[in-house]
Amino acid sequence: MSQELNDLAEAIIAYQKKYDKTDGEMAFGSRISVEKFHAIKSGELQPTSDEQKSLKSFITAKPR
Repeated sequence: MSQELNDLAEAIIAYQKKYDKTDGEMAFGSRISVEKFHAIKSGELQPTSDEQKSLKSFITAKPR
């Protein structure tokens, strides 16, 4: 896993802990399937640039 993807995974986990969000809520909010979200979060799948943007946008926005 590249450092950038590792940083993204860590940011996702930190956001989930801080705002008590489930993987399902995160996937829905970032418009990514739950299966794909799990794979990205665990480093098994490299997200597309659009998926990266969507995830980064979701974790930098105010929680919903």
